[in-house]
Amino acid sequence: MKFFDINFWINNSFYSEEEKENAVVKIKKIMEDNDIFNLIATSQFALDYDWNIGNEKLLNSNLHEKINNLYYSYILTPDVYFAYDFEKYIRKAFADGVRLFRFFPKHHLFYINDYYMKNIFGLLSRKKFPIMLDLKELDITGNKYFDINVLERILDNNEEMPVILETSLKQCMFNRFYFPLLEKYKNLYIEISGMLLIDQIEGYVEKFGSKRLIFGTNYPNIIPELSTNRILLSEINESDKENIGFNNINNILGRIEIG
Repeated sequence: MKFFDINFWINNSFYSEEEKENAVVKIKKIMEDNDIFNLIATSQFALDYDWNIGNEKLLNSNLHEKINNLYYSYILTPDVYFAYDFEKYIRKAFADGVRLFRFFPKHHLFYINDYYMKNIFGLLSRKKFPIMLDLKELDITGNKYFDINVLERILDNNEEMPVILETSLKQCMFNRFYFPLLEKYKNLYIEISGMLLIDQIEGYVEKFGSKRLIFGTNYPNIIPELSTNRILLSEINESDKENIGFNNINNILGRIEIG
């Protein structure tokens, strides 16, 4: 069985070629040891420091030239819409190996449904380009009050844009917020690294089918073996395992339309 990991974090503040080479060796070993054939890397630097500088540093690391089947995820804020010609930005990002855009509205202090974000999502929907959101980033009060109505409007207005929802184990306990959206919107998916409870993946597959779940490890916060073994040892059939582990995200990426 092979896996396609969409949630692999890299601390890409490399200061020397030696550090970069060590990182390449480490990533290759992780992929080989865990049967991860494809991987989408996100910059921790882009999350914690500056989205644009972090994305550029990730691209300039040239990891995709040294590691087969490695792609990038860019973290974006609304600034990207007025700082760049966003359609050209998407085309260049795709040519550079970007296959996913991620948004952290609470962390970067912006509203997920403002004027610029509506335009960003509208264009991404026309391109069928996937995005990823962390559920806790929609917790607008800090008291587990998730702004689910905004997520519903985004899904409703951008039916062609795949939306992958990242959830932690604790957030999975608040599934009453997003279960109705999974039932209503076929472009909503759940990334599985936070599903650590007994029969949790099995329950999602029984309720929504295996094509709504996307594999991710959330490395280095979670060791990759935990996510891969969670799929391998789950009590679902081999076809469902292959859908979650590789096929679902591979099919989503195959539908991207860059004109």
